[in-house]
Amino acid sequence: MEKDSKSGLGGLSGNGLIAVMLLLAGVLFVREAPLETTRLPAGESRFAQHFSLQDVDARLWQDPFGAVAKGRVEARKNDAKRAEADDARRTAADLAREIRSRQPVEILAVMLPGGPYSENVESRRRGRYAVLAGLNASRLSPVDTEHLGYFFPPVRPGPYARSPEPIPYEWFEPTLDARGNNDDLRRVLVMWLRSEAFDNAPFARMAELARPFLESGASWRVIGPNGSDGLKAMIDEAAKSSLKGKVPAPPMRFYSPYATVPDDVLLPDAESSLADFFESRGALLVRTIGNDGGLATRLIDELELRGLRPLTIEALGPDRGESDPPPTLTAQQEVEAYRKACRPSDGEKPDPAPSHVAVVAEWDTLYGRSLRREFRPAANERGFCINSFNYVRGLDGQLPAGGQGASDSASGGKQAPGDKDATRRKDGTFIERAEGQSQFDYLRRLAVQMREKDRRVRAASADGMGLRAIGVLGNDVHDKLLVLQALKPEFPNAIFFTTDLDARFLHPREQAWTRNLIVASNFGLRLRDELQGGAPPFRDSYQVSTFLTTRIAMDDARHPTRPLSQAAIARWFKTPRVFEIGRTEAFEFYGRPANEGPQKATSNPCRGEGWTACEDVHPPASARYPMPREATLVLIASLLVLALWAPALFISLGARRFLGRFVARAPDGSALLARYAALAVLAVLLQLELPLWLAAHWQPFAEWLTREGKPLTAFEGISLWPTEAIRVLNLVLCLYLLFRGWGALTRNLDEITREFHLGRTRRELIAEQREAQARLRWWQKLAQVFSMRFVPAASRSKQAAHGMLAPALDFWKRYVAQNRLSARLLRTTAYVAAALPWSYLIVLAFDEERSVPYRGDLSLAVHDGLRIPSLVAMYFLVFFVVDATAFCVGFVRGLREQAANWPEATLDLFEAQTGIPRAHLDNWVDLQFIALRTRSVTHLIYYPFIVISLLLLSRSAVFDRWTMPVSTIVLSVGGAVVALGCALALRLAAEASRRHALDLVKDALMRANAKAPAAPGEATPKQLELLQSRIESLRMGAFAPFWQQPLVKAVLLPFATLGGSTLLDYLALANI
Repeated sequence: MEKDSKSGLGGLSGNGLIAVMLLLAGVLFVREAPLETTRLPAGESRFAQHFSLQDVDARLWQDPFGAVAKGRVEARKNDAKRAEADDARRTAADLAREIRSRQPVEILAVMLPGGPYSENVESRRRGRYAVLAGLNASRLSPVDTEHLGYFFPPVRPGPYARSPEPIPYEWFEPTLDARGNNDDLRRVLVMWLRSEAFDNAPFARMAELARPFLESGASWRVIGPNGSDGLKAMIDEAAKSSLKGKVPAPPMRFYSPYATVPDDVLLPDAESSLADFFESRGALLVRTIGNDGGLATRLIDELELRGLRPLTIEALGPDRGESDPPPTLTAQQEVEAYRKACRPSDGEKPDPAPSHVAVVAEWDTLYGRSLRREFRPAANERGFCINSFNYVRGLDGQLPAGGQGASDSASGGKQAPGDKDATRRKDGTFIERAEGQSQFDYLRRLAVQMREKDRRVRAASADGMGLRAIGVLGNDVHDKLLVLQALKPEFPNAIFFTTDLDARFLHPREQAWTRNLIVASNFGLRLRDELQGGAPPFRDSYQVSTFLTTRIAMDDARHPTRPLSQAAIARWFKTPRVFEIGRTEAFEFYGRPANEGPQKATSNPCRGEGWTACEDVHPPASARYPMPREATLVLIASLLVLALWAPALFISLGARRFLGRFVARAPDGSALLARYAALAVLAVLLQLELPLWLAAHWQPFAEWLTREGKPLTAFEGISLWPTEAIRVLNLVLCLYLLFRGWGALTRNLDEITREFHLGRTRRELIAEQREAQARLRWWQKLAQVFSMRFVPAASRSKQAAHGMLAPALDFWKRYVAQNRLSARLLRTTAYVAAALPWSYLIVLAFDEERSVPYRGDLSLAVHDGLRIPSLVAMYFLVFFVVDATAFCVGFVRGLREQAANWPEATLDLFEAQTGIPRAHLDNWVDLQFIALRTRSVTHLIYYPFIVISLLLLSRSAVFDRWTMPVSTIVLSVGGAVVALGCALALRLAAEASRRHALDLVKDALMRANAKAPAAPGEATPKQLELLQSRIESLRMGAFAPFWQQPLVKAVLLPFATLGGSTLLDYLALANI
């Protein structure tokens, strides 16, 4: 009987199978191994030979300022006098003479941040890489790929004059394939300028720097300024007086790929646009990137799709008709309307209440200060109730290399054991100290402050919602990541958003706080393939902007009489991009469809010299749904259809009998063939025609399902559709398990009836019960489902017919009445009806904010539509198993209390099998019946744990921004505990019956040993000892050892599910 406890997979348990599957998943879905170089380190001494002024060692991706500084330091170490003499001949005049010898020359001055911090160094690397990639796409190649040159600009006169910083440069020339095309290509000299040198009077300083080069005949273009603060300085200088006479003629042209503060924030009220403002003052500047106002508008739209309710100041104005123009509100009226909606007085709770959004922004830049204002509503413009919080850049406390604390990290360098103990809390955890260079302690207190604000907003809001979304706005990505790291655990249900896409958001180490981050950006990480020029995707969106700007500047250099206008450039930024950070990619929602046909995709002239006429420079949006081959779709649809009808046919004995009768009752051979043909046609329709139809309609269905909604992705972590699919599976599985459970119980009872020769007795009991029920009133019929007090007692005549005592007959009649399917379903329904209100009270008691990561009305409607049916189906299955187990517990206890439980035919059977007189067999037959019956009942305990495990799995963060509510855990544990308690009660009742039977056998054995040798028809002591041994060794059903019980494995199933989903999350962090 031990074999019943083993599985059919060589003894491999269900939980072991889960572990094996998870390990296989880890092996099969390893994404990529880290790259490793085979290059040997450079250990040889460098031998420098100077043949050109461009002689500083530098890779094409290196920071130009750092490379020049390092080269000068090494030169001074090797020969200080020679290095000083070498610097003396690196003047602007010398470079101007070189330019005259290479005419025509286009000078491209690129402004980069000159700060010493690591983020400035990385910004310079990225800026140089993007500019050089843009030049390469414009068919220009570096003259020297391994060296930079530098020169010293003239010393500015004045009392505070100091030695100028060297300006790196490098030469470019047309590629070999472009030199014979006669398309006005020139040599290009790229100068790398420190933007800080132009903080004051930028136009005047730029004109002063450019003068000797313009006099030598070169053309001058500037990629800059390097940020909104620099652009504001240019506006301030131009606003004071006209630039005519200060800027050389023809005027130098500025291209701004970094500044994103809107025109209306930067300009005086009377000005219309930034380009017009500068042109009217004698300068030319075009923006090659969209502004923050467009990003904020797109984020507001995106947050509204995700459930936030925006506020419109116009809606709070005076009442007006539909045809009336919008009211004109004064600034004071706007402030008052905003306060009334977002800061209501005590007792006021506007309904519907606008959503509250927290904006955490750096306050030491114009970019951070202006961007947070873009999310507030203005006259006839939507926005949210904004709660502002601030931080300063450099949260990690890192200082420049070479300065005090140069190597200090966020924690102030390596800590000694004593320092570690000083930062340890009493509970063993660590907390940052409120001193030193690190600013982490400010983040901790900021999180506490925001939690308190969230509590107050929740208490004052009519819908009980707190801070629905949190925006993290700033220039420094490292600071953003730290803020996300501090706030994400404190606000697990909030939607986090930011601006400007960066590849660092996708790093596996950052996934714990960047997953599901919404990013609005003017660019992705690349342009469309025709414009990208073979360059790999960049590291951030500003690199893409710089790349595009370089291409625009070079195109203007080829056609100086018809440069690209601001209006032509601005059309590329009408629709900012919106991304959601997934496990392996930044998923883009807006843009051209990914499955756009080739004719439509190539209809714009985006190739060759006319690329500036391209209508859309951005690549297609991410694919919202998979589009496999037609054969694959048909195969998947066929398997799904098979999974719907095959299990039903397998578990339904009635369906199989119907098909058998349908074929067997054919009157002749032709009719038999016709019926087989009908079944074959039905099978073809089900397994071929229906899958073909489903495959043909997959694309329009997927398009409808994902339009303005979540994509159909499985493990990217940004889609709720896997969760909804699991809920549908759970719903179908509940129905399947209900039918399977009832079928298993019925088949088990039929099997016991045959083995125990109970067929005649069972039929007679069923007939008696029907006769008795016909005489009952409706309320008695209903009551007997729960209590058998209303079942009439057995008559004496029936007692003789069955060979059983009247109490035993009454017991069996109760069993027959309450074992009916209708009785089980009615009891289960009553349990569910009683449990649902208690569950609702538990949910209310925890007062948790409901969080559904939906996007668009359709995904929310699907989620809400499945919510109640899947919950009720799960409750019904759980309590169906509870009822089956509890009913079996009562039956086991009842058998123990009765005498003469079995008819003559059953006792004759067991007497013939064992040779033991029937006087000692009644309890042995009881135990055999209990073992066979509970073997089926105990396996039902898996069912609740299967559906509970699927419920927990559906809320896994592997699929989307799901959190596990405490109420869900409590209800799941409660349902599991109820089912587990019934299973334990069944085990205890079975063991009590075993002990009772053993006591009776031991008593009989004592009596047999005290007598003379047994007379014929009496059990011998040896027989009783063997019977005792068999009772003690019984290991079937509820009598199996505890560790072999299904309930032990079932309890481990939810833990394995949670552990498996958590393991998948950690595998994602490990880039697996």
